[in-house]
Amino acid sequence: FALDKIKKNVVILAKYDDIKAAKYIHGNFGKGTFTFLGGHDPEDYAHFIGDPPTDLSLHKNSPGYRLILNNVLFPAAQKKHKKT
Repeated sequence: FALDKIKKNVVILAKYDDIKAAKYIHGNFGKGTFTFLGGHDPEDYAHFIGDPPTDLSLHKNSPGYRLILNNVLFPAAQKKHKKT
């Protein structure tokens, strides 16, 4: 993510100083939050279109894949009504 395009209220969690880009950002939007990890594949940085898929079983504890799943699954989770 280009540093000059990121709004001031977005937290930059990791960046590349040499290319003036953010790798990992977090912020609030509306009633929720967002977190993005820049790049195509967090465990295969040189992954090209047409390459075989990354073997996810080799990366069971990947923070990058966990971040992707959190962005997809966390917003879909709803609180269950508790009978009290």
